[in-house]
Amino acid sequence: MNIAFIYIAEPYQCYHTASVASALAATPGCEVTEYYSFPETVTHLTRIRRALGVPALPLRPFPKSWKAKALKKARRLDQERLLVLRENVAELNQYDVVVATEYTAGVLKEMGLNGPKLVLLMHGAGDRYVNDEHLVREFDLTLVPGPKVETYFRDKGLFQTGVSQIVGYPKFDVFAAVRKENAISFPNGRPFALYNPHYQRALTSAPACMTPLIKGFKAQTDYNLVVAPHIKMFHKGFGIRERQLKRQQSADVLVDTGSDAMLDMTYTSQASLYIGDVSSQVYEFLAIPRPCIFLNPRRIPWRDDPYFLHWTLGDVVDDPADIMTAVAQAQERHARYRPVQEQLFRETFGEPLLGASQRAAEAIVSFMSDA
Repeated sequence: MNIAFIYIAEPYQCYHTASVASALAATPGCEVTEYYSFPETVTHLTRIRRALGVPALPLRPFPKSWKAKALKKARRLDQERLLVLRENVAELNQYDVVVATEYTAGVLKEMGLNGPKLVLLMHGAGDRYVNDEHLVREFDLTLVPGPKVETYFRDKGLFQTGVSQIVGYPKFDVFAAVRKENAISFPNGRPFALYNPHYQRALTSAPACMTPLIKGFKAQTDYNLVVAPHIKMFHKGFGIRERQLKRQQSADVLVDTGSDAMLDMTYTSQASLYIGDVSSQVYEFLAIPRPCIFLNPRRIPWRDDPYFLHWTLGDVVDDPADIMTAVAQAQERHARYRPVQEQLFRETFGEPLLGASQRAAEAIVSFMSDA
């Protein structure tokens, strides 16, 4: 069985699927080739496989036309991704299975992918609405982290033409291997809070909260601060946004706009407090239950909205002027949120926590043997 794994976005995708590709490659009768769009992906795949102690796999860059290269240079990355997929359908049609970790890959069917089975290995396990989630119905097999996501897709009728299976969250397997590489410490020895705003314009707290939050942390002495936005926040602007944000860095405020630590759970595993809005990284943070604060400067009516379920896991702050009050109270108020954090974490990722990579590989092999 010839299997293609496709990495069609930034290298964060590697931490969700590379361990599954390796588990499949170790299965008798399986040949795995990986395709990538971002050159940096190669470095991350090498790092992950070194940490896992497994061999490298055949690796190919997606061939790109001059138009695709121009879109990449102009940072029109969503358009470039679709064009790259369209340009490589014939290449992918040579395989028995194509595995992706983005809903976007569902468009391959209408682009002419008609030979391989198309498998979605989900990345992220958050609650927010994603406007291309309807593409789940285009996949022959969808591997989900836990019962929460499976129930959501089933209730929306997105599995009518394919099948699903709960396998867990392979990123936890990768984290278990790489976690010893990076220890975050500040000269003053204080614990740190993580601010992890999302990139989506309609939901992100960054424009209203970034500056007052950084100023507030610089004026207190309980925590340091790591500012690590979703990496897609820096898609556009030709580096201007990154440079502006970096100017706010200080001895007790670390600003990260693109390091490995943003992708591999370094920050979410070591922070003492999570501050964010709609990023699914909050669920990774809750592998160890800890205080959370959610920022709602747009005053979204979130209560009883399933897309904001995670906002039940900590205090929600509407006014940026109240952020530091919530920070000061977070540890004391955590006891009221911990039981629901533990319950929702189990529903999100299932049990056991480790071993998802092997379970995902076995699910793909089993699916293909029955096909």
